[in-house]
Amino acid sequence: MTNLVFHHDHQKLPLASDDLIPVQIYGLNGYGRGDISVIGNPIVDKIKRLGVSIPPSAIDFLSIALAVTAADTFVLRSNATDGWTRSLALQLPLYEPKKWQIVKRDLESALHFLTGDIWRLEFQEGGYAPPEPYLRSKGYKLLGLKGLDCISLFSGGLDSAVGSIDLIAQGRSPLLVSHAYTGDANHQEKIAENLGGKFSRFSVNANPLSATKKSDITMRSRSINFLAFGVIGTCAVQAISQLDTVDLIVPENGFISLNAPLTPRRTGTLSTRTTHPHFIASVQNIFDSVGIPCLISNPYQFKTKGEMISECLDRDFLTDIVDHTVSCSHWKRSHQQCGVCVPCIIRRASLHAGGISESTDYRFNDLTEVLREEDKRDDLMALSIAIAQRSARKLAPWISDSGPIPPNHFDDYKGVFAKGLSEVETYLTAQGVL
Repeated sequence: MTNLVFHHDHQKLPLASDDLIPVQIYGLNGYGRGDISVIGNPIVDKIKRLGVSIPPSAIDFLSIALAVTAADTFVLRSNATDGWTRSLALQLPLYEPKKWQIVKRDLESALHFLTGDIWRLEFQEGGYAPPEPYLRSKGYKLLGLKGLDCISLFSGGLDSAVGSIDLIAQGRSPLLVSHAYTGDANHQEKIAENLGGKFSRFSVNANPLSATKKSDITMRSRSINFLAFGVIGTCAVQAISQLDTVDLIVPENGFISLNAPLTPRRTGTLSTRTTHPHFIASVQNIFDSVGIPCLISNPYQFKTKGEMISECLDRDFLTDIVDHTVSCSHWKRSHQQCGVCVPCIIRRASLHAGGISESTDYRFNDLTEVLREEDKRDDLMALSIAIAQRSARKLAPWISDSGPIPPNHFDDYKGVFAKGLSEVETYLTAQGVL
């Protein structure tokens, strides 16, 4: 088991060892010691610029999410016994540890479902206090929050672009919350700068820095950090707008959200669960237990990506900005969309279904050529196999392979999975792959 010890005061961190990683949270001072990794340094200033006091429960959840992200980043899966499943013990001070102790087992279970790892959480006294907000009267530039009524996660992807376009077209006024990884911010800005209506943006980068300069790239926990930033935005909007609860919208097409394994061998390592309905429901239950005032929802849970595009409330604008959106699972490695991973193929199929053209220069534009590349065709073949097996396999156990499915609307979950496969089949047939 790898132990990670966190503290915002680097002087209270132990020395690193083979099985212990000290991590400073919300600061950089300890990075110069040589054995301390860091995360969350840019976040405090961003929170202060909201101009309102953020409740301790939101700051504690952010601290938990950053600790999880640090562990997921700094501990290499390749060093695990099976090359995948890590055993991670996190020691983290919180501002209100007793409140979170009650849901500790629920958190560990949700994290296990999300990442496939074994998590052990230990909460202690002495956590990071909610930062004092900056005041406009002191000359600080604050984020405009007046009149906003909801939060929408805004990644720069095609789904999040449709989500923000639809909200504004419906007369909503969202705070668009972004996890601005290096390279992502530029694409997010190009989409947002021409959006009409009333909205604002809260863009944050967790900025994890490993003392060993080594990082794991699987990043299965990325959605918990995204949700934590959304929670901070939720509490800020609630304080300004005086709402009882605030909608935290996670715009994701239902086919990707379920992410049922396309073939039996893809169960586990190749099936991400970042917005799976079971994970979202687990997080919502935790929020309800600790008093975080937001309601997580995905209005596209039962729509395919193609349906999202076809039914977008401002298709002209979507057409204008589609080339600025990023869907590729390999984007961060080369900053060019590959065109052949599962998200890229679903993206291309959805644009085909929605009748919108793009001029995106994929690394592999011709899918028929990819079929001849044994080291590149795995995702394309998996989708082709899933399409071929659709008529022979029962959908209920198939979609349940990715995790528990909420019993209500079960037929709708089956329906969106079947429609998603049909959407890809139509595109691959048109491309001469099938």
